[in-house]
Amino acid sequence: MAKLDEIAELLTEEINGFEKSICRLEKVHEDFKNLPLRPDTSELNALLKEYGNKQKNNIEEQQRLMERILHKVERSVLLPSWAIKLTWGLLVNVLLVLGFSIYQVSRTAKKEEAAFIKGQNSTKEQFGTFLYESPEAKELYLKWSEEKIKE
Repeated sequence: MAKLDEIAELLTEEINGFEKSICRLEKVHEDFKNLPLRPDTSELNALLKEYGNKQKNNIEEQQRLMERILHKVERSVLLPSWAIKLTWGLLVNVLLVLGFSIYQVSRTAKKEEAAFIKGQNSTKEQFGTFLYESPEAKELYLKWSEEKIKE
């Protein structure tokens, strides 16, 4: 029985110690409840607000740029490179033909004058030869020219 008393006394001491621990724990718990512990998130809120404003400005700027790009794309005309090269080639050919034509037309007056002089000289030679070979025709021609001069 002595052992039982000893065990009962030990259990009583343990229970008392446990009760004291519980009382201290309740007291600490009450102290924590009454403690005004509020986290200060004002700096974090300010940083998040600033970041949000920057993001909003970036998005607005990107939308403006995208609208400008879309406007330019809508106004642009897409042509294949072969069509552009063909157009330039045709333009160069037209300009060359036009230039050559203008050059030829400008030389027409000189050609006409040269042909006239050549024809005049050829005609004079033919008439001179004819009149030399036929003296009767020469006499008729001289009479005719004298009459023409008198008139």
